[in-house]
Amino acid sequence: MMSVTAVQILQTLISISKIFKIMEKNFVAANEAANHADNTYGLNLNSAVAKVAAPYDNEAACAELVKDMKRGDNLSIKFTKDSDNYPSLWVESKNVAGYKVRLNQSILSWVMAYLEDGVAECQYNPEPMAPIEGDSETYKENILKLFINAGKKIQWTPLFRERNGKLSGAYLGKHGKVFFYVKHTDELIDWLRERKQAI
Repeated sequence: MMSVTAVQILQTLISISKIFKIMEKNFVAANEAANHADNTYGLNLNSAVAKVAAPYDNEAACAELVKDMKRGDNLSIKFTKDSDNYPSLWVESKNVAGYKVRLNQSILSWVMAYLEDGVAECQYNPEPMAPIEGDSETYKENILKLFINAGKKIQWTPLFRERNGKLSGAYLGKHGKVFFYVKHTDELIDWLRERKQAI
């Protein structure tokens, strides 16, 4: 038989447990009310925002690029850095809407072989290089300089037609174009003119 003290302790524990359950219920209700307080338009953001980003299927993107090349598409390409800081290409053609291919050296060499010589089939590794540091503008400027230092001819839009503080130019290959949109700075203009760019 339980002593009075033990019965009192058991009753106290039961009471505390009930109090915690009531507090938990009130906390959940308050949170739900706060989350829906400003939701007067029936739009639940939680249902539209992905909790975890799915891994990007770069192998499938490369396979799509192979199909575009085998079809002989004239490609439009931009260099970009994606939201996860991977250096990437944005590829479009008249047949296919734009899609992303994450870069590595073998993919870059393969794309250049297609743009210049129409080589559609090439050994490449679909595994992208590691994410890079620095902002997107610096990356795009560095890619532009890479092309110019490699002797690739860039066709420039005249400065008087430029808007939004950008310089735009294009590398014209036999099987596509690479478009450049970079920040207009005096330092970059000087660097380009030192290398006999028509700008």
